[in-house]
Amino acid sequence: MIFPEGSMTSLKAVGETAYDVVIVGSGVSGAIIAQQLSQAGKRVLILEAGPGEDATLSGYENYLQRFYGANIKDNQAPYPRNRNAAMPRSPDLKKLAEGETDTSTYIVQQGPFVTDSVYTRVLGGTTMHWEAKVPRFLPEDFEMKSQFEKAVDWPVGYDELESYYRIAEREFGVSGDVEEQKRIGVKFPPDYVYPMHKMPHSYLDQKVNEGLQGTGVELDGKQYELCIRSFPQARNGIPNPAYDGGKGFRPVGAISTHQVDAGERCQGNNNCVPLCPVQAKYHAGKTLSKALQTGRVDILTQAVASRIHIDPDNGRVTRIEFKHYKDPDSGDHESASVSAKLF
Repeated sequence: MIFPEGSMTSLKAVGETAYDVVIVGSGVSGAIIAQQLSQAGKRVLILEAGPGEDATLSGYENYLQRFYGANIKDNQAPYPRNRNAAMPRSPDLKKLAEGETDTSTYIVQQGPFVTDSVYTRVLGGTTMHWEAKVPRFLPEDFEMKSQFEKAVDWPVGYDELESYYRIAEREFGVSGDVEEQKRIGVKFPPDYVYPMHKMPHSYLDQKVNEGLQGTGVELDGKQYELCIRSFPQARNGIPNPAYDGGKGFRPVGAISTHQVDAGERCQGNNNCVPLCPVQAKYHAGKTLSKALQTGRVDILTQAVASRIHIDPDNGRVTRIEFKHYKDPDSGDHESASVSAKLF
């Protein structure tokens, strides 16, 4: 996530500013909400627990170098350990008996299942770890109880959310193939295509597909033909000129970098997770950058929300207390609060 130096705000400036909206966290949801509200003329503050170095080009490059030099390259490898919120790391995992509890990291885990979750205090949240695979849910996924007598039905259905899938796919810049997704049961509006053409199959994928062609399996009395299909991916490929009624799509490249070609298209580095070296993969910084350009969004880093105050008469949030840490390696912090119309 890369912005010009000085893009982040200060604790003093926050205390002197009246905000319409306060958002906790700068991950994908917080970033999109901030962008849309700022474009609607609202003054927005984002409280982000991650450190400020994330917001610079040198900070992103430091993450890459730390990852390249790590002996164990798990999803947390680019990011320094935070003494105030220890992240679960692959080398630290230990087996737990059923009912046994491990409190050594920020996430309390109870056995027998343990995980090296990608929780990290980092600007951009999970988009600084993810594989950028963005398949839609199937319509029946919203009706698990009705269809399969499992779990519960969603209070909303696929048709109600379909237009929001399209909004998200535009924001992420998704590369995919609608016809391939239709074959597995995903529904799309007529003539819809993804913003970019699907990522081409690797040589290995092609050879496996050659062996699978003509092979079928039977499931619940139905016959299915096997083949290799690509995931829709939030990764820059070749823009589809048919997108948006023939208007096409312009990918969002790397932010604030001298490399003019960086981020414009996946270069096949085979090192997408956790970080793409050229920023061809979507991360929340691409959305936050657009939000910051409105001049109505402030981001306060190293700010951890600690308490929510609620009006007992109407149940609405009135202010949020937070701890502003001077350094991730220290527990020293200042406590402050911020009020707004919406949280």
